[in-house]
Amino acid sequence: MKRNIPVEPLQSTSGYAEAAERLAEQYESVTFAEVHREMLHLFPARPSSVLDIGAGSGRDAAALAALGHQVVAAEPTAELRARGKALHAGQDLEWVDDALPDLAGLLSPAGA
Repeated sequence: MKRNIPVEPLQSTSGYAEAAERLAEQYESVTFAEVHREMLHLFPARPSSVLDIGAGSGRDAAALAALGHQVVAAEPTAELRARGKALHAGQDLEWVDDALPDLAGLLSPAGA
């Protein structure tokens, strides 16, 4: 199920496009387990549907997919989304152009 209704650029993501390469390197320099070590026990053990909002480079989305979860990675910055797709090309991730507060692409009816 592909959902790709482009969202308008947000002020909250200003500057992310220009820094995408550096940000992706920074995000990927620390593992999912290191970042979330205090909360790992809260993640579902059984395969679940997961929405990673603000997926950035896809580090967390890829780690969750590797654990068997079905993951949608929502990232509004095209440059970060492209970098994440390239970095985690072998992972079963669905990338979408979407963001809070509306999640317009994810919440709109299919085909709308």
